[in-house]
Amino acid sequence: MASIVRSSKFRHVFGTAAKREDSYENLRVGVSAWDSNFVAANPKYLSVNWAAGGGGAFCVIPHEVTGKLRGDFPIFSAHQGAVLDTAFSPFDDDVIASGAEDHQAMVWRVPQDLLEREEDVTEPVAVLRGHGRKVGHVAWNPVAANVLAASSSDNTVRIWDVEQTQVQQTLAGFGDSVMSIAWNHTGTLMAATCRDKRLRIFDARSGRVEREASSHGGIKGSRVVWLGAEQRLVTTGFSRSSEREVWLWDSDTLKPISTVNVDMSAGMLMPFYDASTRMLYVAGKGDGNIRYYEYSDDKLYFLTEFQSPEPQRGLGAMPKRGVDVQRCEVMRFFKVASNSLVEPVSFRVPRKSESFQSDIYPPAHAGVAALTASEYFAGKSADPVLVDMEQIYRDGPLIAGTNTPISAPKVAPAPAAAAPKQQPAPSKPTQPAVSEPPAAQKPAVQPSESPAPDTSKLDSLHKELEQVRADLEKAQKATFDATAREHTTQEQLKQVQQQLADSQQSEKRLQAMVDSGVSADQLQAVESQLKSAVEDADSLRAELERASAQAESYKVQLAQASARASEHEQTSAGLQKDLQAAIQAANALALAAEKAADSL
Repeated sequence: MASIVRSSKFRHVFGTAAKREDSYENLRVGVSAWDSNFVAANPKYLSVNWAAGGGGAFCVIPHEVTGKLRGDFPIFSAHQGAVLDTAFSPFDDDVIASGAEDHQAMVWRVPQDLLEREEDVTEPVAVLRGHGRKVGHVAWNPVAANVLAASSSDNTVRIWDVEQTQVQQTLAGFGDSVMSIAWNHTGTLMAATCRDKRLRIFDARSGRVEREASSHGGIKGSRVVWLGAEQRLVTTGFSRSSEREVWLWDSDTLKPISTVNVDMSAGMLMPFYDASTRMLYVAGKGDGNIRYYEYSDDKLYFLTEFQSPEPQRGLGAMPKRGVDVQRCEVMRFFKVASNSLVEPVSFRVPRKSESFQSDIYPPAHAGVAALTASEYFAGKSADPVLVDMEQIYRDGPLIAGTNTPISAPKVAPAPAAAAPKQQPAPSKPTQPAVSEPPAAQKPAVQPSESPAPDTSKLDSLHKELEQVRADLEKAQKATFDATAREHTTQEQLKQVQQQLADSQQSEKRLQAMVDSGVSADQLQAVESQLKSAVEDADSLRAELERASAQAESYKVQLAQASARASEHEQTSAGLQKDLQAAIQAANALALAAEKAADSL
């Protein structure tokens, strides 16, 4: 009987969030309402949009600096408006571009003494001026060095030669603000989504619109990503009924091939495609999960999802040359879990062998430019330079570049139109003087003192209630983890049971062979395989029982903590009522005393 389950090497890919001590805390993640990932990453650094007063900034953090970031860690600060997007150069891990609300894009080099510095980095190596409104997205060309695309709310995308700080091409024709931009595999075409609900593909060097089509019908924004070397695109957005959607497109005809309806949530969907595994990761802002699909035969097959109790504000992906190949890691995200926390999430393929797994690691981008900017703008094309992932298995993450032809500092010439006036920094409000109220005169007749309400017990109960709530959250998380482990163990048990069934079939064939005459060596080998399968099944059953028992234990703890929380909340409410009644009685006595004083 044919199997109804589609075969896939990535069916059992699972995600694991980093421990707290391996995450990045004490951050000040930006709070802009612009649709941004808020975070970017490469094999050396993590970049985070920073909430800075009086201007715009971002922070670059080396991967080894985990835990709580020191308060005086240097930030990159030269923008006059909030930073909306950052992107590391694919060919030099020390170079990063930024776009901000001050109508400018900037290119920076990370100083070698970043960890020892006490002062901020305030000198970019290139300032790219000319946009009429805020710069919302920056994206480096995947093939040519020093070629940067920057989209703006002035309804244009400009293609920059960063080395010369000159605009080489302007992509126009948008009916509204650009919501997302993406280069194709060879860096010759650029796809863009727009608030006017249209999807466009441009020739990046001529500026010509190659193809254009209506996209998602919802009023909210959308995003686009190319599927590697395939002539396919994926967009995420909303339907007219506000349902979240994922569309697969043929880039040659710009017609949709298939649609995946996700759910009715309100958060923007962020798509990330891994060309090596042909997996599409889709994460929603405000969601706690990350869904992943496998692209095959012009279809997106849902695999499973990573679930977390903490929602994500943004997400940044590690380039393939930065993953941990020895642990069979195929993707690593950096999740903005709150305004002060970025949490790494690792996705791995479960493999027992410790050798290099060539079937899940085809060659990937090497971090080496195939063309110079002048060659690219002269019309030359090339495929990306690739690296054998076995080299990364042996040597660890591949760091790109040590030098760059960008000379510092360079400033692009200002546009002919008058630049918008910078808004002066708001002055700090003056704190009003507070005069002390005159002392109240004592009444001639002193009222009998009412006993002051005892608030110490109420405060103690409040503290205990907070502790119970914390214990409740821990129990909920532990229950979720135990349930996930139980689910994984059940899946493994199903596999072993299938192996056991296959072994039993082999036993029947073996008996038939014995009846017809088979050697003792062959019989012993098959019996050994059968015994091993039975032992694996017993081991997994025991593990499943332990996971189930632990899950039940956590559920009991969760129920007890919930009961304690409810009891303390009721007690606290009763004490608050008593306190309020005592206060009212005291006020009544004070009023009676005033009346007595007036009568005297």
